[in-house]
Amino acid sequence: MCFAFVHRRPQNSIYSKSNVELGAQNTLICHSARFFPPPVNIRWTRNGVDVTESSTLSQFYPNEDNTYNQFSHLPFTPQEGDVYTCTVEHKALQAPDTKTWEVDVELPSVGPAVFCGVGLAVGLLGVATGTFFLVKGNQCN
Repeated sequence: MCFAFVHRRPQNSIYSKSNVELGAQNTLICHSARFFPPPVNIRWTRNGVDVTESSTLSQFYPNEDNTYNQFSHLPFTPQEGDVYTCTVEHKALQAPDTKTWEVDVELPSVGPAVFCGVGLAVGLLGVATGTFFLVKGNQCN
């Protein structure tokens, strides 16, 4: 039995290992999935500057359909405005595939604080109104 293997382009993605906090050590992961033949070559940049030497490249892992997965890890400390890219090269790609990841830290929501403040104001207004009617009621007796 003879198998003819066709080159398959990698499906690439970039994401952080943990939730992003400015100034806190983290890891970016560039994942190449479902490609054939192995391996892929992965390069990293931070704000346009090559930082590949700080990264690691895993072995390639087989899938049941005779394709492969491979990961590259880049340790980093997020700073506001930083832009990272991972560029994947593979035989099945006509041009390198570049994925971009930007430091985007969610600001805390003001919703709970506003809700708490409105609740406190309504409660104080209720106490003041109750006190007013209590005093007025005592004056009538």
